[in-house]
Amino acid sequence: MSKTHQNKSSTFFIADQSAKLSYVELVLDSTTFRQTRDHVARSSFRLLSELTVANILLSSSLKYKGSVILQIHGKGMVSLAVSECNNAGEFRSIVKENQNNSPKNKNHFYSFKELIEPDGGGLFVASIKPSNESMNIYQGIVQINDRGVDYSLEHYLNKSEQVKSWLRIFINNDIAKGILLQALPNDSYQQQMCDWESLILDLEQINTSEILHNNLDDLLLNKLLNENLIRTKNFCPIFRCTCQREKIIASIKQFREPELLNERQKRTKLKVMCEYCGTVFFIAPDELDKTFKTRGAAE
Repeated sequence: MSKTHQNKSSTFFIADQSAKLSYVELVLDSTTFRQTRDHVARSSFRLLSELTVANILLSSSLKYKGSVILQIHGKGMVSLAVSECNNAGEFRSIVKENQNNSPKNKNHFYSFKELIEPDGGGLFVASIKPSNESMNIYQGIVQINDRGVDYSLEHYLNKSEQVKSWLRIFINNDIAKGILLQALPNDSYQQQMCDWESLILDLEQINTSEILHNNLDDLLLNKLLNENLIRTKNFCPIFRCTCQREKIIASIKQFREPELLNERQKRTKLKVMCEYCGTVFFIAPDELDKTFKTRGAAE
């Protein structure tokens, strides 16, 4: 992979087929995630990468300012995986391993099922959070497919959202890539089905090695040479955390004072670190006192 390679994403309108095609290329380095392969097992890092790629693809389809949040609450080696991405392609993601059941071999490849729910019980939630606070947050439950993040979300889009979709994610040591094809409304259902099957066939004939070792923009334009592809969106996804001091203090209000602090901590600054980006906040005793008094008055 070239050292000049950067994160990128594009969406194309396929004019003759009533469909849209989006792709993402995400470089897997320290600028993409605060967590690296040194922090978590190889398979956990892969899951983090897959979830982020899928989220960038989904959030690029938002028709208003807002964010898509994907959360997996696991019952296996991974206890939590979260990715948040807004319509501008600004994302942050994190994965947490189960302290009581963490991967024994950090370099071993564990399946999606082993990571999330070896005996069932995992939960996959997709949410859309509009920037406009007057709009409601939308949440949907994604049925977990043992084959991975892409197959789980593909099924969710097809069945729950009733948007005909094809989603695949490809990963190696250096880069993660994703392709999302979605059908658009068409007056002729029979013609749409014919066009859709033809597009899927074209995409599935591209082998994984080609996808991972070539520029996706050039590759897709070449493989779909007979289609009328019109670029409608082009951007470079970037890691950006939204943590703020005010948000940290607001979250503290959800706890009761005895649950959060012992007597010594009440006399010193409280140290809080954002798990997404590593930023450290120090909350002074008088700020904490004011926070709990405000909460007590409200109750």
